[in-house]
Amino acid sequence: MLMSIVMRNCPSDIGIKIKDIRNKHSLSQDRFGKKLGLSGKTISSYETGRCAPPLRILKEISGTYDIPLVVVKEEKKQVITENISNIQKLLNELCSAFESSV
Repeated sequence: MLMSIVMRNCPSDIGIKIKDIRNKHSLSQDRFGKKLGLSGKTISSYETGRCAPPLRILKEISGTYDIPLVVVKEEKKQVITENISNIQKLLNELCSAFESSV
């Protein structure tokens, strides 16, 4: 649970990608959001990792700015793989600690 709280307060790879796309087109969060039918505050929450954009929005960004959606999804896959690896390490440490205490 602590891990998810910490992760919510950090920019996600998708959020960083959205910010890069917005900056490459020299748009403010408000103007970028308007092109997608969203508010600037919503764009800010995606960029900072406070909330994740739904697939519908990722498709809209992909179509509007001619960016392959696969690239965005592949980055998310990498993050999930890293998280699984970290969880496995923590489980191994917990098992070792438990075995030494018994």
